[in-house]
Amino acid sequence: MTTSYESVDQNKFGFEKFEHFFRETDVDGSGYIDQDELIEKLIKCGFKGSVDSMKRMFATADTSGDGQISFHEFMVAMGFKLSPKHKGDMMRFVFSEYDTHGNRKIHISQLEKIFKEFEKHFVRGELRRMRELAEKMKDSAGFVDYEEYLKQIQIQQGIIKMEQLKPKPKKPEEPVVEKVSATTVTSTFTAPPPKMYNGPKMVQLTYKLHYRVPKGSDDKLAILGDIPELGKWNPADAVIGTESPIGSGWWSVIMEVPAETPFEWKWVVIPKSKCHIVRWEIEYGGPNRTAYSGDRNQIITHTHIPWQDWTKY
Repeated sequence: MTTSYESVDQNKFGFEKFEHFFRETDVDGSGYIDQDELIEKLIKCGFKGSVDSMKRMFATADTSGDGQISFHEFMVAMGFKLSPKHKGDMMRFVFSEYDTHGNRKIHISQLEKIFKEFEKHFVRGELRRMRELAEKMKDSAGFVDYEEYLKQIQIQQGIIKMEQLKPKPKKPEEPVVEKVSATTVTSTFTAPPPKMYNGPKMVQLTYKLHYRVPKGSDDKLAILGDIPELGKWNPADAVIGTESPIGSGWWSVIMEVPAETPFEWKWVVIPKSKCHIVRWEIEYGGPNRTAYSGDRNQIITHTHIPWQDWTKY
C-alpha cells in the first residue's frame, strides 16, 4: 500500500495496522479521535494504564491543541513522519486557508502565523531559508505568489514535492437557437454572458471549523467582527454557526459581508441566548484575525479555519 508517510522505525506495526486502529477508534466517522473515543478503545484493547495516563497520551498526540487527534497527528505520534509530497500538500492547504482573496497570494505579514503551523514538520534551518526566500519573492505590495514560492522551495531545498495544479475546466458555452421564421433557416450563435447581479455589493462567505462544545450545553460556535454584518463585537448580533450532524463538532458559519471590505473577526463560543461570550478563541484584547471580503457576487467557502489558542474547558 502506497502512503504519504514514511516509517521512522520499520520494525513497528505497518501503516495499515495503524490506519485500521485509527478508523476503528473514530467511531463517529468524523475523521478525528476525541479523548473519550481513545480511552474507550484503549480499554477495549486491554490497556492497563490509568485514565490519567491515557489522557496524557491523548494530550501528547494532540499537537494542535484543538481537543482532537487528526489522522496526521496520530501517525506522527505512532512514529511516522511526513513524506516530501505530503509536506507539499500540507503547505499548499495551509496557504489556501489564509488566501482570503482566492488569488494564490499571501501577504508577507501573514507568514509568521503560517510558519507557526510548519514548525513541527521542518527544522529551524529549513524554516529560516523559507523565510529568506519569501522576503526575496515578495512583490512591491508585500504579496508572495505561494504556488511559485512552493515551487522554488522544491527546487532550491528539495524538502517538499509539489504536484502541478490542474487548471479548472472551462464550462462550455451553450448555443442559443434563434428561429427567424417558419420558412427561413435557423441560425445558431453563442449566448452572451449573464448580466451581473445589480443589487447590494455583497459577498457570501462560509467559514468552517471542528470544535466540540461541552455535552449537554446549549453553547454555539459563532463569529464576531468589527463590521455591522458581524455584530461589531456585540454577542447579541453574532453570526451563529450550524452544527451538522448535530453532536459531530463540525460547524459552518455563513455570512453576508460588503464586497471589497477589510474586516477583523474571531471565533467565539456563545450560549443560545446570545447574552454573553463563553469563550473567545484568542483571549479578549489579543490579536484579531484579519480578512478581506473580495469582489461582489462571489460565494467563497473556506473548508477549515482552525481555532487558535485553544484552552480546555
